[in-house]
Amino acid sequence: MNLPPATDKRFWQRYIYLWINFALFEETQANDREKATQVYEKILSLIPHENFTFAKLWIIFANFLVRGLELTRARKVFGMALGKCPRPKIFKAYAELELNLGEVDRCRTIYEKFVSLFGANSNAWIDYGNFEADR
Repeated sequence: MNLPPATDKRFWQRYIYLWINFALFEETQANDREKATQVYEKILSLIPHENFTFAKLWIIFANFLVRGLELTRARKVFGMALGKCPRPKIFKAYAELELNLGEVDRCRTIYEKFVSLFGANSNAWIDYGNFEADR
């Protein structure tokens, strides 16, 4: 398997998008959800998460699982993403998923973890405040 030459994110961007397109092809054109799942899992295993990650990839994979009604597995993907490489974009997507599912308590827990990790990020506090104001 040919990997990008360095652990610099810019070298990996096109590589990741090729994998995403392959997974989307397997899902939409070939109608092979199992193969698409394998593609997502393979690319997530190849990325050097200690150096960088692609939040978009984690979110796309979780949304793919939600479309297949695998909610528990989608939550595990989000949990793994937040455990390996917490990013604000992942927190927001996970909280949005839980809110859409009507899981207000889970959403609150996610926002609390978000502001505890990114306390200096004003957008984290604003998002949490907006969530609580709507409740």
